[in-house]
Amino acid sequence: MPLCNDDTNRVVVMKLYIKRISSSGNELFMILDELGTLKYTVSAISERMKQRIIISDTSGNAVSEIIHKEFVMRYFTVRCRKGFYVLLPYMKRCFYFKIYGSTYRFAGDMTSGRFSLFDVDKSPVMTQKKCWTSFGEGYEIELYIPEQEHFALSCAVCADLYLSAAEEKPVLSG
Repeated sequence: MPLCNDDTNRVVVMKLYIKRISSSGNELFMILDELGTLKYTVSAISERMKQRIIISDTSGNAVSEIIHKEFVMRYFTVRCRKGFYVLLPYMKRCFYFKIYGSTYRFAGDMTSGRFSLFDVDKSPVMTQKKCWTSFGEGYEIELYIPEQEHFALSCAVCADLYLSAAEEKPVLSG
C-alpha cells in the first residue's frame, strides 16, 4: 500500500535511496529502491571547463545528463525527458536552487540535506532527507509524480554535488 505524506496527504508513489560511492573511479552515486536493489548509477566525466554527469539505468541507458559548470558561480544544466533546465544556487534565508525551465520550486534548506520540490499549486513532487539504512548513510527520496522521477533525481544529485563542491569555496549570495 502506498505511503501518505503527513504534511500534504499526497500519496508517495516511490521511495529511492541515494548512496555516495567513495571510490576513485567515475561512479559517484548509486540509486537504490526500497529493497536495496540497484536502480540507477551516477557517473561523471571531467571535460575541459565542465563535468558531465550521467544518470543511467541498470541496462546502461542514460536517463538524465547533467552538466556542472563554473562561470562566476557553480551551476547545473539538466537534460531529461525532452526537457532542459538550469539550476542556479541561491542563498537568502536558506540555501536552495532556483530552477529555470520548470514550474517547480525548492523548499527547505539543501545544507541540511532536507528539501522538497513543489509545483506552482504547492503540490509536492519530491522530498529528500538524510537517512541511515542497511546499506549505509545516504538520502531517502520520496517521489509523488512518477513521470518526474528522472528530473527529481537529477535535482537531488545536483544538490549533493554542489554541497560537496561548496566545501572548497563558499556559496555566493544573491
